[in-house]
Amino acid sequence: MHIAVVVGSLLGDTRAFLRLLAAQPGVEVTLLKGDTEFTQALRCLREAHRLWFEGTSPLLADLAARPAADWLAGAYLRLGTGDVDRLPTPAPWRLVRTVFVPDRATARAVRGLDPSPASAGTRVERAGEPADRVEWVRARAGDLQARDCAVLLRLVERCRGRVRLFGESPPELHDMVTRACGLEVVETEPADTRVFWRAGPGLTSEFRVETVPGGAGDPVPSNPPPPDPAADDVPLVSAVVPVYNGEETIDRCLRSLRRQTWPNLEIVVVDDGSTDGTAERVAQHLNDPRVRFVDTPHTGRPEARNRGVAEARGRWIAWLDADDEAMPNRIRAEIQAARAADGADVIHSDGLLTWPDGVVKYTRRGPELPPETLPARLLAGLAGICPLLNTSAVVRRDLYERIGLYDSAFPRGQDYEFWCRCAIAGDVRFVHVPVPLVKVDRAWNTPDRRWMALTASMHIARRLVHGCGEEALMNPVARDLREPPAMLIGRILYATGTQVEGPASHPIFADAEAYLRRALADADGAPRQEAARLLEALTTYCHRDAAARPPGPAAGRTAPVPVAARPSAD
Repeated sequence: MHIAVVVGSLLGDTRAFLRLLAAQPGVEVTLLKGDTEFTQALRCLREAHRLWFEGTSPLLADLAARPAADWLAGAYLRLGTGDVDRLPTPAPWRLVRTVFVPDRATARAVRGLDPSPASAGTRVERAGEPADRVEWVRARAGDLQARDCAVLLRLVERCRGRVRLFGESPPELHDMVTRACGLEVVETEPADTRVFWRAGPGLTSEFRVETVPGGAGDPVPSNPPPPDPAADDVPLVSAVVPVYNGEETIDRCLRSLRRQTWPNLEIVVVDDGSTDGTAERVAQHLNDPRVRFVDTPHTGRPEARNRGVAEARGRWIAWLDADDEAMPNRIRAEIQAARAADGADVIHSDGLLTWPDGVVKYTRRGPELPPETLPARLLAGLAGICPLLNTSAVVRRDLYERIGLYDSAFPRGQDYEFWCRCAIAGDVRFVHVPVPLVKVDRAWNTPDRRWMALTASMHIARRLVHGCGEEALMNPVARDLREPPAMLIGRILYATGTQVEGPASHPIFADAEAYLRRALADADGAPRQEAARLLEALTTYCHRDAAARPPGPAAGRTAPVPVAARPSAD
């Protein structure tokens, strides 16, 4: 992990923090002075996985005023006593996602600013000891600690009825209780559930849940009576679950859908030719008239999705993968967001990701995706995180009539390719709900999964170039650095391949090389030097990878193909 630290001022234990940070295994730290020239700093900052500002600085002020702030990794900002008055104008909350303060008085002063950090979803935390801050950096700025994510999940699962919150709970708890679970938070008694949360020493949290005897029980019945399907104010939503050999997870997935607070719901399970006990597990839910089971031969996930679209009768289609779960109020929250943003085509949310080792992480998506920036966001997401969490998406059904169904040529990434066609169309409206409305099971990558994912990424990049044009894929960081589009595309393809340690034989590296060679020929000055550096890094990576892998059918690299000669929409 690469962490860029901008030192605007030396606070009491800055040196101790930096020494401890640099000593962490797998961490590379780059130090920049707070008055570093903007373009010089930007070349470093855009490569970093985490940004840390130690005190305010001219560089922070310069970044806060530029569109590039929205395209960098979210930043941590540590303030000293008296630093609040030196914060830049405009406020840096587009870039700064977590603020560390030395005391309660400074915390109150920061929260009282206009605009406030909370208005942008920026956290305000006590600085604590250097070791505490090093631990914070493991999470993306603005996110909860992984430990608190797991606590949050356990807490909301025990809440019922009217909920009263005590102590200094994170704002995510209130949002999870109200928007994700559909419960009411009250300020006074009576309450059915009381939640106590207190920050302990260091990064520890102390919490407990009290359920009031005789209070509300399960607030969401398993089989709520269906309303009039023709009612315009409660449109029918089709929850579609494609599944293949999902006997271990399909039960909890369907239970989460049957417990939805949205009353006008059908649940369509499309079994893509499972060979395990999936059908038997689904059969246990068929006593609910809202659940339909569609059994098909094994044709792959894209065709299973397409069959789900064909079977759906609702005005909206809510996707959910068979190993994921929906929070009880998920569909209601997303339909409410669609109503508030009249004309929305796709509603998506944040999620809580659980990894095989049990670690729970809060994944934030967004920012908002207007049509003019969607192509560039999708291209950038190939080397990072897709800006949409597909398993959280609710899609207007008639969008498939405009854009088309899922492409069977994409056994992996068919959702990403669909969003790519939405970007090419240029008139699809996305709305983001900044609350985790789904719980997502994640699996470790395997060599086969990596190869398929890289292949999908390569073809998606080609389609974006062909459908939108290279200029539409530019972002403010590349523009500020005066880099040509070929440089940006080559950089992202190279990063996409190397971040998953893809084999050098994969043609995504040939595409990256072709774009970077074009940038080398077209650019001058610092951009030309950067193109040469990236080409050298790509060559080194491929030589090292080829030497490390055993010989076999996939060994060796394919020769670079001229970009103009490649099929651009295959």
